[in-house]
Amino acid sequence: MSRTRSFFSGVVFAYLYQACAMAIGLWLTPFYIRTLGTHDYGIWLVGLQLLTFLLLCDFGVLGVVSRDVAHANGLEQSQPGSGHLPTLIGQTIKVVLTQTCVVGMVALGLFLYLPSTKGAVRGPVGLILLVFVLSYPLRLFPVVLQGLQDLKFLGQLRLWLWAASTVLAVVLLLLGARFYALAYGWCLQQLGHDLIAFLRLRRIRPDLLSLDAWNKTGPLQWRWFTRGFWVSVSQLAYALVAGTDLLIVGRFLGPATVVVYSSTMKLIAILQNQPQILASVALPGLSHLKMSESRDRILQATTSLTQAMLLLSGAVFCIILTINQQFVSLWLGARFFGGMRLTVLLLLNFLVRQMDYTLAIALFAFGREKIMAVRCLIEGTFSVILASILVRSLGLEGVALGFLCGSAFIAIPVDLFLLTRELSVPLSQLIRPYIAYLWRVAVIGMAGLAIMQRFGAPTWPSIILATLLLGSAYLLIVLPYAWRTPLRGYIQTIATTLNAAMRSRILGWSDNA
Repeated sequence: MSRTRSFFSGVVFAYLYQACAMAIGLWLTPFYIRTLGTHDYGIWLVGLQLLTFLLLCDFGVLGVVSRDVAHANGLEQSQPGSGHLPTLIGQTIKVVLTQTCVVGMVALGLFLYLPSTKGAVRGPVGLILLVFVLSYPLRLFPVVLQGLQDLKFLGQLRLWLWAASTVLAVVLLLLGARFYALAYGWCLQQLGHDLIAFLRLRRIRPDLLSLDAWNKTGPLQWRWFTRGFWVSVSQLAYALVAGTDLLIVGRFLGPATVVVYSSTMKLIAILQNQPQILASVALPGLSHLKMSESRDRILQATTSLTQAMLLLSGAVFCIILTINQQFVSLWLGARFFGGMRLTVLLLLNFLVRQMDYTLAIALFAFGREKIMAVRCLIEGTFSVILASILVRSLGLEGVALGFLCGSAFIAIPVDLFLLTRELSVPLSQLIRPYIAYLWRVAVIGMAGLAIMQRFGAPTWPSIILATLLLGSAYLLIVLPYAWRTPLRGYIQTIATTLNAAMRSRILGWSDNA
C-alpha cells in the first residue's frame, strides 16, 4: 500500500472514531453528571490526570519507536536484508520490560499518595493503575504497527474497542457500579487494544518477535534508554501544558468548577483532535520521506500538511465561537457555561497550538527532538506558573490566558526559527500560509458570532442551521484559496482513491448479487 493510501485509510477510520466518540460523548457527559454528581465527576476528571505522570516513566522510548520503525522500514526497502528493524524491536522490548518495574513503583507511589478522603475513587483508580502497569509492555505493539503504517487496522481496532468499553461502562453505571463502571470500561479499552495489536504484529511480521531477533540484540545496554531521553523531556513539558489546567482549576477553584471549565471547552477538546489526526497519521510518512525523498519533496509535503491542518482548525474555530454558548446551555444548562471571554481565550489557545503543532510534528520527524524538548519544557513551565498566578485574580479566564501566552510568545517563535533552518527557507515562506488563512478565519468567525447573537432562545434547530450556514460560508471563502496551493494535489489524489474504492466495492456487490 502506498504512503498516500495508507495515510488516507488511517484518516478515514480516525475520523470515524472521532465522530462516534463525539456523538456518544456529548450524551455521556450529562449522564455521568446525573449519575455521579457534579462534585464527584470533577474529582474523577482530576484523578485521571495521574495517568499522565505515569507515561513519563518510559523515558521517551515509546515516543520515538514509531518514527524509528518508519526509518528502519524505509531502509529495508532500499537495503533488503539489512536486519535493522528486528534488532530495533528486540532492543525496545528489553527496555520496555525493564521500564515496567519503574512504572509499577511509581504507580504504587501515586496510589498511596491519593488522599484517603477520596475513598470512593481509591478502588477504581487503583484498578486502573494496576491494569496500566500490567499492560505497559504491550503498549509497544500499537506503536510498531503505526510505524509500519498499518493505519487501517489500528483505526478499526480503536473504533471497536471504544464501542465495547462504552457499552460496558454505561451498563455498569445503570447497575449502580459508579466509579468502577468507568474504570472497567477504561481497562477493557486499554488492555484489549494493546493485546490485539500484539497478535496482529505477530501475524504480519513474526520475524520481529522471534527468539532469534531477541538474541541478536545482545545484553541490555544503557544507551537504549537514552535515545528517547529528549522525547521524555518533551512528554513532561506536554503534561505541564495538556493536563495541568484541570489540576490548577481544581486546586484553586474546586472540583465543581472543574466541570464548568471542562464543559465550556468540551467542543474544543473533541474537535481539536480532528486537525491533529492528519499530523499524527502523517508522522510515519514524513519520517519515511526523510530517508527516501529530496528536500523539495519534504518541503512540499510539510507545507501541504500545514495547510490541511489550518483548513480544519479554522472551521473548528469559527463554528465553536459561534455556537458554544447556546450549545452548552442546551446540553447541560447555562450554569455550566464559563462565559464568552473564556470561550474566546480557549479558542485562541486552540488555534495557536494547532499552528504550532504543524511545526513541531515536522521538527520531530526530522530528528530535532533535543532542542524541541528544551523549548517545550520552558514553555510548559512558563505557562503553568503564569496560569497559577492569573487564576487568583481572573479565575478560569486567567488559566486560559496563561497557557495562551506560553504558546504564542514561546512555542510559535522558536519553532518557526528552527524549521526555517531545517528546511533552508526564509521565514516569510513559512508564515505565508498562516496569514492567508487567519484573516479569513477572523472575518468568518466574527460574522458568525454577530449573527448568532441575534437569535432568540437557543434551540437545537437554530444551532444546526447556524453550523450548516457558517460551514458553507467558510468553504466558499477558504476552499478557493486552498485550491491554489500544493494541497490541491493531495486532495485530488485522495478523492481519486476514494472514488476508485467506492466504485470497486459497488461493482463487487453487483457481481455477488
